[in-house]
Amino acid sequence: MRLLPPLFFACCLALVAAAEPRDARATETDQFTLPAKPLNDLGPDFGAIVLEILRAEIAELNARIDERMQVNPQAVSEPINEREFLAHVYEQTGVGLPESTVERTLRYGAFPGRNVRFNPSLGDSIYAWVFAPFPLAHLTTDCPTIRLYGIDLGTDKIGHIFQQGYEYFTRYTDARDSGVDEATALAGAVKYGVLTELGLYGVTLTGVYSNGDLAGNYAGFKFYRNLFHEVRIGDRTFAPMLRHDGAHWVIDPGRDNPELLKPFISEHLNEAYNPSRYFFSVDRIRSHVRDRCAAWFGQVPSFDEAGYRAQLERVKTWFGEPYGWDLSEDMAVTLLDCFGRDGGRQGVEPARGG
Repeated sequence: MRLLPPLFFACCLALVAAAEPRDARATETDQFTLPAKPLNDLGPDFGAIVLEILRAEIAELNARIDERMQVNPQAVSEPINEREFLAHVYEQTGVGLPESTVERTLRYGAFPGRNVRFNPSLGDSIYAWVFAPFPLAHLTTDCPTIRLYGIDLGTDKIGHIFQQGYEYFTRYTDARDSGVDEATALAGAVKYGVLTELGLYGVTLTGVYSNGDLAGNYAGFKFYRNLFHEVRIGDRTFAPMLRHDGAHWVIDPGRDNPELLKPFISEHLNEAYNPSRYFFSVDRIRSHVRDRCAAWFGQVPSFDEAGYRAQLERVKTWFGEPYGWDLSEDMAVTLLDCFGRDGGRQGVEPARGG
């Protein structure tokens, strides 16, 4: 989902009130449907794209530092305006409607000779013959699956990282600047994300509460925060991506490689491993998922009930940190149906991850 202007919000609400139920075609990404052959990994390409953007922004920053030093040699000691720099990074990565800059590159860019995208037709997806009482669902676009650093995810998650992640960062920073403590500031950003997912970024527009979208938002916050500050992800602490080199700024040599974005990409972003809540046609979508169980058993050697249940537990938090995960058994669509008739309904308890 995207940063939408207030006028668009108002128009959407008016249409929701006035329109008739529509076909929910092509509203979501689909990682339950497996590609015929594994996708080629775009992770290094993704990292290289963002590195190029960072290098260009750093070059402009260093040029401004040189200009100031020519007027005042003491300007080297002036603190950097982190928010201004991050705003420039956002402008190069997260701007765009309905898709952000980097998202468009990964979705439409040419990668000759490589199998990099999988986008089943409506009839071949889990949304075949699914109808939703959400009149604007037909206005959203379908999102192909790509592979980044070994993780299959929808291209929409890239938009969440760079767009909503930036929203989280600005809200968090505003709260901290006003004197709010770290935990409260971060909880406020997450609460905002949950409200948008319950609203026009999710349920109101598409009838889906996507835990994967919220994980993308949170991963994006970590990315923006990590540009100038260390962040903790699970049991690892990552040094800032950028650091001083004399009077200038550089990308930390330990991070200056195509693996730059790998810490922020996880199975939280795969909607088969991190299921959504559906407010429509749950039984029909579940039946489509059961039709795909044979493909999962045949194509994914590690696919077993114990492992999948453990995965469902892991995604309830983002490496131990609450990000708004919420899944109720009557609305859940999971691969647990592959392990027994009632597996999906019995295996996912009503709970909230924060």
